[in-house]
Amino acid sequence: MEERDQLQRLVEVVKRLRDPKTGCPWDSVQTNDSIRRYLVEEMGEYLDALEEKDYPEIREELGDLLLQVVLNSQILEDEGRFGIQDVAKTVADKMVRRHPHVFGNSDAHTTEQLQAQWLAIKNAEPGNQHRTSALDGLPRHLPALQRAQKLLGKAAKANLSWQGPEWQKAAASLNAASTQQQFQDAIGPLLFSIVALCREHDVQAEEALQATIAQVARQLREQEQTSTTP
Repeated sequence: MEERDQLQRLVEVVKRLRDPKTGCPWDSVQTNDSIRRYLVEEMGEYLDALEEKDYPEIREELGDLLLQVVLNSQILEDEGRFGIQDVAKTVADKMVRRHPHVFGNSDAHTTEQLQAQWLAIKNAEPGNQHRTSALDGLPRHLPALQRAQKLLGKAAKANLSWQGPEWQKAAASLNAASTQQQFQDAIGPLLFSIVALCREHDVQAEEALQATIAQVARQLREQEQTSTTP
């Protein structure tokens, strides 16, 4: 089969699974809310495979992510809202619209020009015209470090700056904390200051912490093996 036939096959498989009479009893009763945790889990598994450069696993995890897109779209189609073709058309139209330097007559080529062009086109789109702040549209379900970094990125594009304490001052305030609440009030600004420091040096805070977690995990495993070796 050609590649496009395999995509259509997946759509048909999911449609069959969702059939209330001849499909799967589990798949047929799922909602977008009931399966949203699987989307998060599949993304995590894909990122693990990507980090390991395990390409057969990457292919499988990308398939699982694609399944989530198709399944979520099928649920919405069953509700009479829209289907996978509408989803594909929407994102294809958006990519063409936001890249006039590729598909149109724009002469934007530098990074600065492209960013300004992208932002202007995005802000002019109907779905974004109701926003009253440059900080609107910040995803609520991002991991905290990633969300903080995205907030700072949005602020920078709007020429806004966070006037919080430098990380050294924020860290020093921990010494005065005598209760759990005081510690929490002090540690939050410190963590945010570190994220701001990461952004200043063009480092992804989430990725930096994940890399350290992996390093510590390896060290702990080595310690575990040493302690259990007779």
